[in-house]
This record gives sequence, structure tokens and C-alpha cells, in this order.
Amino acid sequence: MSKSCACLDNVVGNAATCEFTVAETHTAIALGSGSVNVLATPMAITWSEAATIAAISPAICSNCTTVGYKIEFSHLSPSLVGELVHSKALVESVSGDRIVFAVELSSAQAPVGKGKITRVRVDRRTWPN
Repeated sequence: MSKSCACLDNVVGNAATCEFTVAETHTAIALGSGSVNVLATPMAITWSEAATIAAISPAICSNCTTVGYKIEFSHLSPSLVGELVHSKALVESVSGDRIVFAVELSSAQAPVGKGKITRVRVDRRTWPN
């Protein structure tokens, strides 16, 4: 990334919350990641990543985007089909082009998951198509 790009200079502390409703297509059975009809861990991670994007999208310039780099995630409790899940992301730190987020998923019933996601800023003009 060009050192002249300052789009990540003031994102620490940015946060976002997204809402999702668990559907049959989001379950471990549907995604092939398990044999129970509850929210699949890969989908929980996808929803966490969606919140990270929402947290920084107002700041990212048109020449930049971010890509996933590292995920540390604990799936704490099951979420049933029809259950509303909130996905929250908070920008904890930025080091060069790496952005570290704290993520949490929760429902009215219980904490669903938590962890850290690191994304890397890349230059759209030089990134492979």
C-alpha cells in the first residue's frame, strides 16, 4: 500500500453492528460443517467479517479494499433457525496495512461467538483481478 494513503489513519475505535436471522441455509447441515440444524461456524465467521467491513467501510478510500488475513474465533453457543443474531466488530488497532478487530456475536438468549479478525488493506489498482 502506498504510504501516501491515509484512509486507515483514524479508524481505531470504529465499530459496527449487523443483524442476521438464522435460516435453514445458514445451518451446519446446509453448509456441510456438521450434522445439527443450528448456525454453522463458517456462517458465524462470515457474519463477523461482514461487521468488520461495515466498521471500516466509511473510511476506506476508493483505491483501497481489505482482505481477510487471520481469524481467531470461538463459537460459544448454538443459534436455532429463526433466531436473530447481532454481529459486532470494533477496530482495536492498525499496524501498517493490518487492521485488528474484536468481534462478538450474540442473540437474546446467549453470547454466540467471539474472537479477533485481522484484515489487510490492499491497493485495488495493483491487486490481481
